[in-house]
Amino acid sequence: MNWNIEVGKQISMVISVVVIVLMIIKSRKIGKENLFFIIGYVLLSMIDIFCYFYFKATNQSTEIFYVIGFLVIAFFLYLLYYYRLLYLPVLRKIQLVLLIIFAINIIVMFCIKADLLHHFSFSILYTDILLLMFSIILFLYQTFNSDKILDLNNYFPFWISVALLILFIGSIPIFYFRTTVSEHIYFFILFMLNFISNGILILGLILNKQARLR
Repeated sequence: MNWNIEVGKQISMVISVVVIVLMIIKSRKIGKENLFFIIGYVLLSMIDIFCYFYFKATNQSTEIFYVIGFLVIAFFLYLLYYYRLLYLPVLRKIQLVLLIIFAINIIVMFCIKADLLHHFSFSILYTDILLLMFSIILFLYQTFNSDKILDLNNYFPFWISVALLILFIGSIPIFYFRTTVSEHIYFFILFMLNFISNGILILGLILNKQARLR
């Protein structure tokens, strides 16, 4: 397979900008409850764009930006986002525990790996994804047991959750086998996952008619 990696990266960046613009346009309708996700999404998009041009200009490693911005800040914002969405007391307590586990994992990994800032840790990534998946499951459980299930099309957090599930569950196998598959296949699969995930976000933004918090 001869996938054009550079073109794929450029298309992904353009799509991310389109999603950001749509979120800004629809900011009043999607509600303040989605603020932490929006900040996390914008942060990741800006890191991708910055690192793409930074590496092109300097040919220097961009690991530190992804370690801090992606593994730490973005996942923390996503976990915090679901903590805000959960209103059932038991589920909020579970989500708080997940946040504490996230913090402990980050602290421990930074303590035992002195060069962590300069080497992207897939161990942290897998833990982050697992915690996020648990968070989404808690949210979906709450949603499917509430009146929100009657109008899912207009509930943007549902679309966000579906997009994140597809992106990260789909990413786990390709991340795990990253050293055994060709670079073209690796980046093509990541491109498709990002394309599908962003497509779901765009669909959710278009369908969303939510005007206020629950």
